[in-house]
Amino acid sequence: MSGIVGADKAAVESALRSFVETRSGSLQQAVRSTENPNTLVLMGDDSRCSVLYPWGFLEWDAASQYLSSQLGVPVFSFHIHDGDLWMFLLFDNGEQVAQFNPLPEYWDDSISDEERASWSGDAESIASRIPGVAPEAISPYLRHWDLDEDAPGKAFPGDQFHFNDCWQMCDFLKRLGLTYPMNDTGQVLGETYEFVVPESAS
Repeated sequence: MSGIVGADKAAVESALRSFVETRSGSLQQAVRSTENPNTLVLMGDDSRCSVLYPWGFLEWDAASQYLSSQLGVPVFSFHIHDGDLWMFLLFDNGEQVAQFNPLPEYWDDSISDEERASWSGDAESIASRIPGVAPEAISPYLRHWDLDEDAPGKAFPGDQFHFNDCWQMCDFLKRLGLTYPMNDTGQVLGETYEFVVPESAS
């Protein structure tokens, strides 16, 4: 998923179409289910947009970086990995400026302290780029998970999800003024598109 801050839906749609064209693909608005392959969901308003990519599309970081570069705005690249964790990269004007993973050792137990620290997120840097968001509104989410913790708690009492739950991402999105474009029952909350990027272009 991409979370775009500072661009309206029409501009995001145009940039997405440009992205797929660079890969000899296509983007066409169509009534589709997210269970269909190549279904993209776009929702947003004048300043916050969310893009949910097809489940078979793996270039979410590249797409987010492209959107950030083309639109000249901050764009988050969010990822839920196998239901085990959520993570993100943040691009601003196409440059990566922050990243977060609550379990940076997930792929390699021998990860260095420097690499581990690089995934800790940077609330000050993030908030400085997101209008209306204070560092203290997001910093509680940016912590390492202890999977042995029986009652890990929540970042804020009113949140829906606990630490150690990959869907905590949705609570974090709300703090940024973004929305996951699908509800708890799987209903799409935005417009759907057929989004085709040939595998050979990946």
